[in-house]
Amino acid sequence: MIITATKFLPPRQLLLLLMVMLLFGIRPAQAQSILNRRISIQFDHARLADALRDIGKKGEFYFSYNGRLLSQDSLITMSADNQTISDILVTLFHGKYDIEERNNYLIITQPLPTLSLLNTDITNDNNTYSISGLVIDERTGERLMNASVYIKEQLASALTDEHGYFKLKFRADHPGQISLTASKLAYRDTSINFLQAVSINSRSQSGNYDNAVNKSNRVERTAMGHLFSSAKQRIQSLNIPDFFAKRPFQVSLTPGLSSHGMFSPQVVNKFSLNLIGGYTAGVNGFEFGGLFNINKMDSKYMQLAGVFNLVGGTVTGIQAAGVHNRALDTVRGLQVAGFINKAESEVEGMQVAGLHNEAGKLKGLQIGLVNRADTSKGASIGLVNIIGNGFYKVTLSSNDLVNTNVSLKTGTHAFYSTVYIGSNISPNSKLHYFGLGLGHDFMLSQWIYFSTETAYQFVHAGSSFDDRWLQGKLLLNIQLSKSISLVGGPTFNHYNHSGSFHIAGFKNVTHIPEPSNNNYLYEHQVKKWVGWEAGVAFNSVFSKAFDPALKAHDNSSSWYLGASAGAGIIWDDPFGGAVYSGEIFTHRDLGEHITGTFSVGYTSFSENDYTYKSNYLKFIPVKAGIRLYTGKTFFIGGEVGAAFGLFDEPYSNPYISGSSDPVVINKPYRSLTYGVSAGFSFHSGLETSFKFEDYGLQSYYKQFALRLGYRFKLGK
Repeated sequence: MIITATKFLPPRQLLLLLMVMLLFGIRPAQAQSILNRRISIQFDHARLADALRDIGKKGEFYFSYNGRLLSQDSLITMSADNQTISDILVTLFHGKYDIEERNNYLIITQPLPTLSLLNTDITNDNNTYSISGLVIDERTGERLMNASVYIKEQLASALTDEHGYFKLKFRADHPGQISLTASKLAYRDTSINFLQAVSINSRSQSGNYDNAVNKSNRVERTAMGHLFSSAKQRIQSLNIPDFFAKRPFQVSLTPGLSSHGMFSPQVVNKFSLNLIGGYTAGVNGFEFGGLFNINKMDSKYMQLAGVFNLVGGTVTGIQAAGVHNRALDTVRGLQVAGFINKAESEVEGMQVAGLHNEAGKLKGLQIGLVNRADTSKGASIGLVNIIGNGFYKVTLSSNDLVNTNVSLKTGTHAFYSTVYIGSNISPNSKLHYFGLGLGHDFMLSQWIYFSTETAYQFVHAGSSFDDRWLQGKLLLNIQLSKSISLVGGPTFNHYNHSGSFHIAGFKNVTHIPEPSNNNYLYEHQVKKWVGWEAGVAFNSVFSKAFDPALKAHDNSSSWYLGASAGAGIIWDDPFGGAVYSGEIFTHRDLGEHITGTFSVGYTSFSENDYTYKSNYLKFIPVKAGIRLYTGKTFFIGGEVGAAFGLFDEPYSNPYISGSSDPVVINKPYRSLTYGVSAGFSFHSGLETSFKFEDYGLQSYYKQFALRLGYRFKLGK
């Protein structure tokens, strides 16, 4: 309840008063404390709420309090003549409440109970100090568990056990006065001082402390932060929310096993080394984590991790991780991740990820398979760009080379990405392609504009997808309605055919000859020409970039087990072939709509050799990866691992002694494998997805496949 009481002087009287004060050198009185103001009141069986309203009106201030804290309908009788508001409130409330003065408000709150330190004992053995004692509730005498007891200057801390007992140790040459503080959530802090007969160092350490308040502790409320921080660290963050120190360096094995001990989440370091992982207040220099780094506040200027980085504040500089980077505020610099980058506020720089980038406001560049932003003043390059102030457009078109084309444009008119796929439907001139492009719209009006685009496409003209087709386009867009437009204009083409002869049934773009004894003379034929493209486009805008349900913190941690089967085609095999696969997998929800995956499978490539004899090449792929759910069921994912071939490959070794020629030996096939996928995982447990997999960076074992699976939840 807020009561207002304001008095105004007429403008002329106010101006006259100021002139008199200036003439006689009278200065305005300094603002008087509300509690020291004097008023007179008279209440006879008045409601408490009415009495407070009258006190606020006479004292020219506002009361602020929770309506459930006071019994507003209780009746009071009292009188005061020219007494301070402080004395009136003491008489009215009998000291039952805390009164805090802030600006022109008096805030009434429930008083916090007080801690007390009992039986404290300090010993010193060769400059190693040990302090022990009990922490109790001063009013009830109850011994309190999980209270934080610490010495700020020494960064030494401990939590009380179930009996309220604590013991902490630290080493110091000349500590001077030792101030021991006890803190606990919902209690008042208490401190005691131990005076030492020691020499005083003139260098004050007060400058080493930053009283920046980070009471939200947002990092610990995320799934990853909660998973990798201990219960004791989270309790201490609640007990001591507003104390942070600065130190030159720290070393951690895991969160809690640190050179700063339990105080690690309260310390900002210039250099931080986390052998497995660490949890600190922040870094103002360089931080490296073998697996992960977690910062409660900001990260400057370089942060590297093998798996993930999690920062509760702003990232300034470079943040790089093998899997995932996340900043709960702003990124000013570069985020690089193998799979996912996320900045919940702004990105003023660049995000580069193998899978997904996400930002609140984008003022830079995103490069990834899927990019998302609430609003964008920059550019997003990827297969799909979901921009809150952007658009998406599906175009059906024909051109002088391919009669059936489909494209998806996503982004903003200032910059958008395009995915192309097409096929020349003809029994004697087949041609298939897919590719990517970038574009910019020159807006003449809302209804008429020009699009300038570049496209790079992979073409199958009888020899896998080995041909390359580069295009530049200048297309006129005429908007017929809000969602439909006509598109057409000239194209500039550069086509590179990688084969050595024309394959029957496919289109002969570069006019190479039919197979002959001299066919190898015509390899890599190039053709350049000016063509055309025309079609119809279906337009829409992203009304909202994010599902509101995805904005909330997701702390799910469920386990799943499942199996799947897939069928696909070989991409990079000149003579084609089919691929069949199956796998058993397990999933673990990591929170924030991210799922970790692990799978073991069986894959069979049915490959035709030059004699058209089928070879069955079999693999056991073992992969780990990550999924990001961009909706309730839709996901994109990536995996890496090892492929163990169940066959031998010839290997030439020219260094075998006693042999003038290289000796060919056979050895089991082993290789890195990786893949990307997109699909749907339904609440019923069914999954379907489209994926690309590569079973060797320099091999022909690549596939595009459709996958169907089922998973079930383990436990609740």
